[in-house]
Amino acid sequence: MKLFNKLFLVFIGSLLLLSTLDSAAQCKRFTKKYCLPSLAPYIHNGQLTSTYMIQGDSAEVLMTFNAGKEYRILICSQEMIGNVQFKVLDKKKKVLYTSEEDDVNPFWDFKVTNTQQLFIHITIPEKEKTTKMTEMVAQGCVSLLVGFKE
Repeated sequence: MKLFNKLFLVFIGSLLLLSTLDSAAQCKRFTKKYCLPSLAPYIHNGQLTSTYMIQGDSAEVLMTFNAGKEYRILICSQEMIGNVQFKVLDKKKKVLYTSEEDDVNPFWDFKVTNTQQLFIHITIPEKEKTTKMTEMVAQGCVSLLVGFKE
């Protein structure tokens, strides 16, 4: 019986790992198909920063931007989680840019005079409060893309 329990746990663990890997692959496919074209005319920096998030989530990413380049930061997300917002902050946490609440796939174009690291803070809107206890929170792919002009 102990052997059966161990095999069962290994089987369940394998299923969870495979479903996680499949979700990540689906998010990457979404990013490549629907988000990358929105960077044009900027050249993608080669990093795919994407993950599944739920309503009410937030995340922060620190990225380096090189002097003398013009950049586009683009946040692209699946429709079911609502309009994702983002802020760009410097190392001292001074806000440099904030997207509008009603922007769909918001982006910011800017030029960097000095090489610097910036925080990109992504926020998924909270789910509207309802009286239904059975209503599920939406989950969707959110991608942070950076492009540059030479």
